Amino acid sequence: MENNFFLIVLICIGFGAVLGVTITLLCRRWNSRQYRTKFEIPDIIGKWRCQWFDDSVDPEKPKVEDTVEFQRWTTSTEFIARGFQPEFHLSYPLVGEIDPSLVVTLSYKAYRYPYEPNRGVACLQLSRDGKTMEGHWFGRRFSGNISGGTVKCFRIDSPEMST
Repeated sequence: MENNFFLIVLICIGFGAVLGVTITLLCRRWNSRQYRTKFEIPDIIGKWRCQWFDDSVDPEKPKVEDTVEFQRWTTSTEFIARGFQPEFHLSYPLVGEIDPSLVVTLSYKAYRYPYEPNRGVACLQLSRDGKTMEGHWFGRRFSGNISGGTVKCFRIDSPEMST
């Protein structure tokens, strides 16, 4: 009898913990969405085509073109993403944040950092309609040199598809 009572208490505690975590996550997600709605921040989750221009080479022709997939929000304004660069067979993680003025900051590093020294930051302005971003990047490239340039990103899927 005592063992059954102990088992029931453990099951109730486990169920309560799972329910508590689930409710907390749902509330955070709802609060995050409410914050972005309040400040009219477009949803950037989805795939974007990005062109990275290098000021030290030819600022008119993109040095690299890749796809950046903004994967999910981690807080009201912070997100994680992954970049895919097929020409050099690279995949790299990005973390970033967007503020109510629609400034997007990104931090990226090569997937196998420090063996691949590509690492840097980008600061972009998101358009009000959420379809384009433009700005500048600055970082260390594979040669070890620090350089920078401009970056232009264009949404390649619709926000409705990414939710």
